[in-house]
Amino acid sequence: MYSLFIDTHDKNVVVIIYKDGKVFKMKNVESKNKHSEITMPIIDSLFSEAKIDAKDIGEVIVVNGPGSFTGERIAVTIGKTIAYCLNIPIKVIDSLSIIAVNVNDIMKYVSLPDKNGAFVGVFDMDNKPLEKFVYLNKSAYNEYVSKHNVVYDIEIDYEKVYELVKKVPSINPHEAKPLYVKGISALNDK
Repeated sequence: MYSLFIDTHDKNVVVIIYKDGKVFKMKNVESKNKHSEITMPIIDSLFSEAKIDAKDIGEVIVVNGPGSFTGERIAVTIGKTIAYCLNIPIKVIDSLSIIAVNVNDIMKYVSLPDKNGAFVGVFDMDNKPLEKFVYLNKSAYNEYVSKHNVVYDIEIDYEKVYELVKKVPSINPHEAKPLYVKGISALNDK
C-alpha cells in the first residue's frame, strides 16, 4: 500500500510516499514561506517520480502542528481534501511526536523553536505525551532548557515516524484539524 505523508509545519515542506511502510520517494524542500505555492507541485512531482496516480494512495498522513500557523493549515487542508476526494483514511500526527520518536531516552523533552520562543512537549519512552504541549517565550524557554535535556535539532528517521503512525487511528477527514498551541492571537486580544 502507498501512503502519502505531508508536513508543512516548519520552514521546510516534507512530502513522502511510503510503500508498505518504507520511504519510497521523499522531498524535503526549504520553502522560504511559499508553502502554499510549492506543496501541491511537490506532491505532483513525487507521484510522477513514483509512477503512481493519486488513486493509488491508500491513506494520507498529515502533520498538524504545533508550528507555523499557516503551515499547519496547509498540510491539513491538502490532506483532508485528498482523503475526502479519494475516500481513503487520514491520520494526523503532531510535530513534537515526530521528534520524540527519534529520541532514545526514558523521559523525552522535545521542542520546536521559532524566533520568539519554542513549542515544548514531554514524552515517555513509549512516545506518549505526559502533559499538554505549551509555547514558551524565549526567556521561559531558556530557563526550561537549563533544567531539562531538551532535544530539538535531530535527524528524523521517517520510517520510525511511520511505525508510530501505524498505531494512530484513522479519522474522518472533516475531523482533521490544525493543532494551535499558541492560540489565535486575534482571539487572545479579547
